[in-house]
Amino acid sequence: MKKFFVALLAVILFSTLASAEATPVRIARLPIIFQSTVPDEETCAELETKIVRAVHIPLNGTLQLADYLPPEDSAQVLNDLWQEMRSQNKKAKLQDAMRPLAQKIDADIIVCPVLKDYSQVVMSAAWNDTILYSYVCVELIVFDRRDDTLTDKKAAQSYNDSYHPHGTASQLSKICFDRVIDDSKLRQLIHDIRN
Repeated sequence: MKKFFVALLAVILFSTLASAEATPVRIARLPIIFQSTVPDEETCAELETKIVRAVHIPLNGTLQLADYLPPEDSAQVLNDLWQEMRSQNKKAKLQDAMRPLAQKIDADIIVCPVLKDYSQVVMSAAWNDTILYSYVCVELIVFDRRDDTLTDKKAAQSYNDSYHPHGTASQLSKICFDRVIDDSKLRQLIHDIRN
């Protein structure tokens, strides 16, 4: 039993020393960009939490595998860069700004979540029923400068039926964010940093 603990301690020490020698990956997680109606505070917080959890590296405080750049600072640089790009080319797309942004802020990975559309209408029907129409469209842009890979995933969801809590725009946005996180393989990208 004593040999097991000594071996376990040696493995932990070796992995800590090995990771300490490597340069941490610089990750820029941008705040959600709202291109339409902004949801309520609770929904916004839940959506931000989904992105934060997707880029979280367990024990990063100890292993120092990644440096997380301040989201607000990265967002300000993106905003300035985006305005400049749009003044030169009205057809520029947000994903076109990811490579220059990565260079400006010296980021290895950029995660840019976008809430493109968020709408909900509740109407009373003549037969004493409440009709809910909701529509959500989201986009997740992930750029990995280390191998120059840009991933751009979109998801949309709509509901048009009798009112049900699962049909609200808030619920649909959570479903869409889960989908784009999975489709972009963001968790796998972050997990691979440890290897």
